[in-house]
Amino acid sequence: MHPVLRRFTFAAAVLAAALLAGCASAGSEALSKQSSTSLQQHIQKGVTTKAQVQAILGQPQSVSFNGGDEQWTYNFAHATPTAVDFVPVVNLFVHHADVDHKMLVILFDKNGVVQNYSYTHGQSIVHSGIGQ
Repeated sequence: MHPVLRRFTFAAAVLAAALLAGCASAGSEALSKQSSTSLQQHIQKGVTTKAQVQAILGQPQSVSFNGGDEQWTYNFAHATPTAVDFVPVVNLFVHHADVDHKMLVILFDKNGVVQNYSYTHGQSIVHSGIGQ
């Protein structure tokens, strides 16, 4: 194979691998745009109603009930592949992703007003593949 054609073929393969190993997101897009500070501004204990929360964040991923109180849960996760996923041959056996995750749990009283809420935001690394 001609050297120029070989370089072109390699570059095309690397580009295809980069496009195929892109980022992935799951969960509430509305929560993805929130921070601890913005949530403190929008959600106030004893003041904010279910309708107001829904206007800001949309439908929750899950709803549960406990003794007359209602609990809404929102989740969001965004995974970005790490450099090892772009190494030829190695990426056949090992996959790593940096994951940014957020979770918001809101407890409403019997009147539909926020009683309490908890927000967590963290990062983790996910390992997969037969080389793990």
